[in-house]
Amino acid sequence: MSERLKLKAEEAEDLVILSATLEGAITSPGEMGYSASNRAFTITASRFMWETSDEAQKKRIRTGLYCADVTAVKTSEISRDIPTMAMELLNISCVTKEDGSAEISLNFAGGGTIRLFAECVNLTLTDVGDAWKTDHIPFHKEKETTSPSSS
Repeated sequence: MSERLKLKAEEAEDLVILSATLEGAITSPGEMGYSASNRAFTITASRFMWETSDEAQKKRIRTGLYCADVTAVKTSEISRDIPTMAMELLNISCVTKEDGSAEISLNFAGGGTIRLFAECVNLTLTDVGDAWKTDHIPFHKEKETTSPSSS
């Protein structure tokens, strides 16, 4: 059971590690929830185990992401109408303000975004259960950028 991770992010810089760990995680709207009374947002997902990935040991594991001190949640291009729709997490980004509050964005393939407004950065990732083998390594083409031609 040493394969399981438990990571904590308490500063914006810590989210870089959580983002890399969760890149390619598969979840759905039905596996997400916000409790205003508990000021918590949670997600469960199947994450690719980048830390053990080589051609012979490609694995996924169930993981939970607990986001504390959340005061509001806004979504863009994510529908709760289909709770089992598969969504792949691309990355997590964060903007902090002088007062320590944070806007944390969970960015998904296809353009969907969940923005968490929080008093501070306070996230915990916890793996649960046993890992299983997979044949698929997450891969995303970078968007091509075009620059305006100068005439």
